[in-house]
Formats: sequence, structure tokens, C-alpha cells
Amino acid sequence: MYERKIKVAFFISNLGQGGAEKQFVSLIKNLDPLRFEKHLYLYAYQKEAFYKDIFGYQNIKAFTNKLKYKWSFLKIIQAGLYIRRNLRNEEYDLVISSLFMNNVLVRLFSPGKYKNKCIANVRTSHSLYTKWHKLGEKIQIKNSFLIFNSNNAWAHFKKLISRKYHDRLYVIHNGFDIPKFIAPTSKMVFGCLGRLNVEKNIIQAVRVFQAFEKNHPSVKLILQGHQGNQYNDIVNLLDSANIELRKEDPDIDKYFQAIRVLILPSLFEGCPNVLFEALLRRRICIISNGANSDNFIVDGINGFVYDGTDQDLLNTLERVFNILDTETETSIIEAGYNYAAVNFSIDAMVNKYERLFLSIHESQ
Repeated sequence: MYERKIKVAFFISNLGQGGAEKQFVSLIKNLDPLRFEKHLYLYAYQKEAFYKDIFGYQNIKAFTNKLKYKWSFLKIIQAGLYIRRNLRNEEYDLVISSLFMNNVLVRLFSPGKYKNKCIANVRTSHSLYTKWHKLGEKIQIKNSFLIFNSNNAWAHFKKLISRKYHDRLYVIHNGFDIPKFIAPTSKMVFGCLGRLNVEKNIIQAVRVFQAFEKNHPSVKLILQGHQGNQYNDIVNLLDSANIELRKEDPDIDKYFQAIRVLILPSLFEGCPNVLFEALLRRRICIISNGANSDNFIVDGINGFVYDGTDQDLLNTLERVFNILDTETETSIIEAGYNYAAVNFSIDAMVNKYERLFLSIHESQ
């Protein structure tokens, strides 16, 4: 039995559908409750959380706060004051946040007693950082720590941050539960899963698939995800009865049961959740170079990689179509599953976080 639990505060605006939110929830749920006291603050709870089951865990204290103002500036101030008030009134050993704006607000409004106690999970590509964002990280890193979910992002930030603060930058890849195998219900169904945003680039998969199906009329494409800023463009492009657009659904097993091949056409990714969810369900994966940040997929070995162009995606769809129901498909599926199961389990991720939390706490 431990002498005293380490008291940790987790801050995020809300738990919407998304890979970063899912990983945040997984971390909180799986941290050892005998070692850590866990408090979760959803400081901008404007609508019901997508991962609302977090409220049912007895060893997690969850708090919600609804912002009252309409103007963005006043919302930020109200959110910041809520964060500051709770951190001032409580004595936390560590403060954890995830996603860019949450990371900024938590570190900005934290009282001075939380110097070297704030840990920010970076889930945003360095390419999205403006010069002001970069300046903010250079300033805030002096009193906080950053955790990246890819070596690629970590390497880019090392160039941004002064060398004397490099020991405050860490890499912990995402972790996943290993699901039971569910056979696909159809042999010729491809799929894209994720927010329908520009950076997810699902519109490319739609565009290329409509060319691909001309030679393969039996194939189908299922899109599923939250309505993002590219939703209308995708809807306007749809010109095929073989493409189905579904709303987001927390039951991803139902989605993976419907598809045989996953297409991940993102312009960039850190550690893409959907990739590992698919590999662990023994699905063939096609990924763009931009999304394959840490070379998770080796082309033709544990999946397929295309160079980001429409033509190469079309060529890759043909390659995949031609290996379905062959020994090559079986070999690639097993290689992908084994790679994901060994390197990206939820236990491996949580153990790394726990060791890091203990190390930071003990150094104070």
C-alpha cells in the first residue's frame, strides 16, 4: 500500500469524438487508482460528452463547467478563471491537459505553485503552429513538460525548443485495448473513419474511389465520422451509389465489421488511433505518407503506403484489390496485428505515463 496517493488534475474543454479525447479518457481510466487520485475537469461542457461513460467510474471524480458567454474572448476568460480557481483551491501534485488550446489555457492560468507540475499532451502537427504559437511554447516550456505521441513531432519540436529544455520533451505513443476478432461481413468494402475535416483529407479517398469503382463495380466505400469543415464538400462530390456516408458512432466494432480495408488519407497525423484500431481488428490498411509519421506501416509488409497523390492512391487500391483472398493478404494482416499488439497496447502506454508522472513528482 502506498503512503500517499499522487493527486492529479486532468483538464480538457470537453470529451468530443476524436483520437486525442479517446486517448485522454483511456489514460485516466487505466492509471492505477491505488497510486493516483484522479480528478477530471471538463471546463467548457457545452454539450454532452461523447465519452460520457467516464462519469460512471468510481475512482474518478469528474466536474463539468458550462460557459455562459457568447463572445469568444469572454469565454476564454471565464474558462481560464474556472481553471485557476480550482487549481488554487486544491493541492494537486500534477496537472495534465491535452490538445493545443487546453494546453495554453491550463498553463497560462495555473497559479505559481504549479511551476514544473503541468504536463501538456501535444496532439497538433508542428505545421499548424504559427510564430505566436511557437513563441508561446518557448516561453511555457520553462515551467512545464510536453508529451508527444510520435517521434516525428518530437524531433520537430526539438528544433523549436532551446537545447537546455530538451529533457522536458517526451514521446509516448498511443495505446489500445486488444479487441476480439470480428470477421468483415463483406469482402469488397473499403472505409474511411474520422472527422470530416480538411486535414483528414477523406475527400481524396472519395474522389479516387469513384474512379476506382469504374473498373470494379462490386466494391463499396463507407465513410463515418463527425461533420467537420469538409463535410459539405464531400457531400457535393458524392456521385455513386457505392459510397455510404454514416454519422459518428461510439461503437467502432460495428463499423469495422462492415469494412475489409481501411484508407487513411490524412495530410498529417501523429499517432493515428484509427490505424491501430484497424490493425488490431486484422484489417488491411492503406495510409498516406503524411499520416505515416513514424513509419508505422512498411509498404507491402504490414500494410500499404501511398505517396499522397490521387494516382498513387488509385494504384494502391488496385494493388490491395489484387491480393484479397490470397496468402499475401493473410501475411500482411498478421504482420500488422502483431506489430500493433506488441508496441501499442494500452498497458504499455499507461506504464510509460505512470513512470513519467512518478519521475516528475519525485523530482519536485
